[in-house]
Order: sequence, then structure tokens, then C-alpha cells
Amino acid sequence: MKKIIFMGLFLLFNFSIDAQTEKNVKSNVKAVTVFLNRAQVINAAKIVIPAGTTNLVFEDLSTKIIKPSIQVTAKGNITIMSVKHQINYLRNQSKTAKIKQYEDTLENLRDKVKLFSIQRQNWQREEDVVLSNKMIGGDAGVNAQKLKEMADFYRARLTEIQTNLYQIDKELTKINLKINSIANQISEANRDASKPTSEILVTVTASTATTVDFELNYIVPDAGWTPIYDLRAKDAQSPIQLSYKANVFQNTGIDWKDVKVTLSTGNPAQGGVKPELKTWYVNFYNKMVSQNLRNTSLYENATRGRSNSPNADYKDDAKISKKEMEDVEEEKPSETIADKTEVTESTFATEFEISVPYTILSDGKPQLVDVKNYDVKTYYDYGTVPRMDFDSFLMARMTGWEQLNLLSGQANVYFEGSFVGETYLNANNVKDTLAISLGRDKKIITKRMKVKDISSRKFIGSNVKEELGFEIQVRNTKKTDISITVEEQIPISKDGQIDVELIEAKDAIINKATGRVTWKLTIKPNETKKMLIKYNLKYPKNRQIAFE
Repeated sequence: MKKIIFMGLFLLFNFSIDAQTEKNVKSNVKAVTVFLNRAQVINAAKIVIPAGTTNLVFEDLSTKIIKPSIQVTAKGNITIMSVKHQINYLRNQSKTAKIKQYEDTLENLRDKVKLFSIQRQNWQREEDVVLSNKMIGGDAGVNAQKLKEMADFYRARLTEIQTNLYQIDKELTKINLKINSIANQISEANRDASKPTSEILVTVTASTATTVDFELNYIVPDAGWTPIYDLRAKDAQSPIQLSYKANVFQNTGIDWKDVKVTLSTGNPAQGGVKPELKTWYVNFYNKMVSQNLRNTSLYENATRGRSNSPNADYKDDAKISKKEMEDVEEEKPSETIADKTEVTESTFATEFEISVPYTILSDGKPQLVDVKNYDVKTYYDYGTVPRMDFDSFLMARMTGWEQLNLLSGQANVYFEGSFVGETYLNANNVKDTLAISLGRDKKIITKRMKVKDISSRKFIGSNVKEELGFEIQVRNTKKTDISITVEEQIPISKDGQIDVELIEAKDAIINKATGRVTWKLTIKPNETKKMLIKYNLKYPKNRQIAFE
């Protein structure tokens, strides 16, 4: 009876051991959703699960996983009991294919060193033999002919030996330099391989043995993307071809090899909680209060709106008619990877699902990814600011851009197949028209001259009154009509004692808040148009004025 009980306990003990099996699992990065800051990674693995309880160790994961973001899903007849995360500081990663390649190359180079060393040793021994037998003839000596023959022999043989020794030393130097370089590469690669890894421990139970598809879903920092654009204008009649691209980077510790990439305009690192207003106090000024105010929300709110980002909006006040936009000829672009990108808009973000897998290494270096191509309706005209530059610039003014889910970013501009320059595409622009400059047109000649007959300086009582006048000329030497916007300005007073009065700017659009004076002209071939701007400055004669 005791024997039967003992056997039963033994079987139960064995069953418990079998039921608590542990499996190390290699998973592959299947897909990533890259946000502006951080990335959501999906790892996949197919595993045979035995009956009972199994502890699965998904190994060689990024150590930067944000723990609360971990989600584990499985397709199969199992129950997930628990999910844990840990850092493994003891287990080193296996050698990569690159390290093995480096080691094979190093071994081949060392073999060459051995062979060259053997050859060098043999040549050196022969040289010693030749030199040790250079004394010939003994006391009796030798005749002149015999001496010449022996001298020629020694000369030729020693030259050959020393030449071979020189070539061998030269080759050994090259090989040793390569050996040192590859040894350094191996050392660097091994240092990366010896870094700790991350593991996700998943405990599952199954009533019977089954095959299960697992997916690990988690968020990692040190990853993101920035937009970059190519703006291409075939000519001054075609729509702008906008190529939406992205510089994707990651430094998570794990390479993403041939993975499905989705780019999201969302930013999970940015808080989504609405701020709450607190009581806002005001008090008399004193030194202590002034210092404290610098740390309050009042000071922060006063400075938060400032930005140093460049703006691609060229202060355009032009109106683009519907007819002008319909007259722009649209061409069908060539098909690229970006044309197959699927765009999905959610409540808070837009996602671009890239159709082709990409490999993005964990080195922090940007990987250029094609996102989407668009043809943007475009109207072309010219613009000039003769007060600052006499040249006229061809302007491309795009409409409907706000529907393209663009983010602010740098843009490369091309016109008629040539690179024009760089600009900044400001997606926060509130205007319907986005303007970019395509370059200078030397066939439009502009002049700006001070009119001496108008300009004067007078003293009136306790004040000085200055009258200034400038004539602007624009000549079209092209063979076609041009539309051009001419911009001028008058100063804006920052002191009540300085009075600025615009006297003349015929047919111009006046912006009193900024002092901008704008003419919108159509000029025929070989036609010159003239504009006159005249204004007064009045200020106390005992004060000097300065233009900022």
C-alpha cells in the first residue's frame, strides 16, 4: 500500500514538473507604428504549447520598453495567466552574422601573415648564406674574370632577395593595418552584443497541446520621424508635384528588419489632459514679486506664442480666382511606392501605411521613407520688393494644401528640373494659399529711385517735417504678359510724438497695421509701369528718429 502511495506521489511530482515547463522564445518585429516621438512595436511568434502550464520567455527585446504599454494577444486554445517584464543583465546576445563575417575575415588575414612570415624567414636565411660566403679565392686569390662573375652573381642575388623582403614587409604592413581595423570593429560589435536585453514573461495554460500565434505590442522611446518635402514644378503652367517623405529614426537597441511601417502624426509623449485655470492674482510691483512672476503661468503664457521657426508663407495677399485654378493643366504623375500608401484619419491623428517593408537600423541615423505624392493646384505669378532687392521672383501659390494632412517641415524646391533651393513649409499657416519662391527672373527689370523734387525737410514751429518720395519702375522684357505683385512700405510709429502720413500710393492696397503698400499689376511685353509712393514724417526738432 505504501509503495502504491509513493508511486502516486512520484507521478504527481513528475506531472507538476512537466506542467511548469519554461520556453525561451525568439520573436520577430512584424510591424511598427512610428509616432512623431516614440514608436509602437509589434513582435510575432508561432509557438507549440504543451498541455498544462508553460512559462514563455520572449527574449532579446529592447530594454527601453515602457512597461505599462505591454499587451500580449494570442490566437489559439490557451489562457494567458500573467504578463511580466524584466531586464536580463546576464545573458549576452548571440553573435550576429556581421561579427561572424568579421571573425572569418580576421582569420584569413592572420593566415596570410603566417605565410608571408614563412617566406620572409626563408629569404632572410638565403641572404645570410650569400653574405657568409662572399669571401672567395682564399690566399691565392682569383683572376679578374672570375671575380667579375662572382660579383655579378652576388649583386643580382642580393638585389632579388632584398626586393622580395621589401615587398613582403610592405604587404605585412597593409595586412596588419586591416587586422587592427577589423579587430576594432569586432570589439565595437561585441560591446553592442554584450549589452543587456529585455524579456517579456508570459504564463499560459492549455488543456491540450496546441500551436499558438502570439503578438507582443509595446511602446518604445528613442524613435520618431520628421517630415521632409520635395516640391517640383515642371513649368509655370503645371501643378506643383508635392512628394511627402519622412526621415524615420530609431535607437531602441533592436534593428527593425523588413518590417511593415506605419507613420502616425500622433504624439503619445504629449499629454492629452486639458489644463485647468487657477486663480490669477495681481499685486503691486516689488523686486520679490517681479522675480516670482517669472515662474508663473502669466510669464509662460506671455512667451509661449513666440516661435523662431521659419515661415514659408511669403505674406501673400493675392486672391486666386476659381477660373485661374481651373486653367492650370493637371498631368498624371508616374507611379511610385508613395502612390500605394494608404492614408487613414482618426480623431486625433493621421496614419500613413507604407506599402513596402523597410529596414530601419538602431543607430539613430535617419532612414528616408516615401510617404505620399500629391498634385497641388497652383497659380503662378511674380513678386518683387524693390526696397530690399531689385530682382523679381517667380512665385508658386498653392491652394487646397490644408487637405493633405501635412506637417511643418523643410522642403526642397525644384523648377524645370533644376534644384532651386530650400524653404520651410509651414503647415500652421492659416491662409488658404501657400506661397513658395521658385527663383529670380532677370527678364523683369525693376528700379527704385528717390524723387528729389518731392523729398524735402522743413522746420514747422517746434517740429521737423520730412517729405519722402520714391518712384518704382517695372519693365517686362519677356515675350508674354506677366502678373506681378510689387511690395513697398512706410514706417509705423512707435511713439505718439512721431507722426507718419501716407500722401500718395495710387491704386495700391494699403495695410495700415503693418505699413505695407502693395500693387498688383499685369504688364505686357516690353511695357514699363511706374508707381509713386509719397509720405511725410513729423517729429520734434530736438529729437532724432531711428528706423528699426
